[in-house]
Amino acid sequence: MTPNPEQALLSEPLNSQVVAAHKTALIIVLTFAMSIVIYMGVGLVKLNLKSGSVQAELPFAFYGGAAALAIGSILVRRALLHRTKLEVVAVTRGLEGLIKHLLNSTVLAAALAEVIGVLALVVAFFGGETNDVIRLSVVGLAVLVWNYPRRSAWERAVYYFAATGQNTSAGKLGL
Repeated sequence: MTPNPEQALLSEPLNSQVVAAHKTALIIVLTFAMSIVIYMGVGLVKLNLKSGSVQAELPFAFYGGAAALAIGSILVRRALLHRTKLEVVAVTRGLEGLIKHLLNSTVLAAALAEVIGVLALVVAFFGGETNDVIRLSVVGLAVLVWNYPRRSAWERAVYYFAATGQNTSAGKLGL
């Protein structure tokens, strides 16, 4: 018995494509998460090795940038995974294109979270404190986790468009 009813209704090649794309997304997101942790570690080591320098007021600008990137990442993900956008992708590129779009949307949202992790490292070099580096790294990791999709959501989307007959490709439409 399959845990997800949509998974049982998808054809085997299509289901294996969803599983493979989601596995790729998992590997990419975990790589981004590990790099954020590495950035945090490098930033903390740099701050522990620095001599008594003056604290700059720059972290507030970095916090604003991190907030803008976090909100932007969530908005980009919502825009790219909106039902209307997914319908357009399914009609113009077919179900395989839809699966690629789901993967690309996940990678894009994760990349914006990665930039927040890079900001944590940059703060360490511009006179930030340990707490600044940790806060920005945690925000980057939180955005990464927040934007990570469940495979069942991908399967539901692909099943929906497969069941409604949206499996036309751009070549069939003359686009």
